[in-house]
Amino acid sequence: MLGGLSVAIGDDVAAGSHEAALVSLDSHPASTVTQLSRALGRSHSAAVRLVDGLERDGLVRRQRASDARSVALGLTSAGAAAAASVREARARTLNGLVDALADGDVARLEPLLERLLAASAVDADSRWRTCRLCDERLCENHVRCPVDEAAPR
Repeated sequence: MLGGLSVAIGDDVAAGSHEAALVSLDSHPASTVTQLSRALGRSHSAAVRLVDGLERDGLVRRQRASDARSVALGLTSAGAAAAASVREARARTLNGLVDALADGDVARLEPLLERLLAASAVDADSRWRTCRLCDERLCENHVRCPVDEAAPR
């Protein structure tokens, strides 16, 4: 059943690498291509090609990083708006599902989801990959992230 729910949520959210990159860069301004490739679970060269396309589309800009060997990535205003749209669509989907549950069900479900998320944190990059679509400003607002806590360092 969890697999079916995962497919249903994935189909509704429909966030590919393009959308995930925008949300990840919105959560982590000035990320490098290497950090973005970790978040997306893609090779460095695939992440470079993705950034090239996002830059061509006017969604991402390359800027000077603190380390002269790296380039920092930032969202343009259009990129930030696109990231917000992805987050809003994701929230609508997830809120619609949760609305089908009674408050007591939600209270029982949350600790189970936390345990499943913690179990999914199999390597250091899990923190980047699993949370690539999260609104971390909400997630980390005085709440511990089970993925961040469980992921090996």
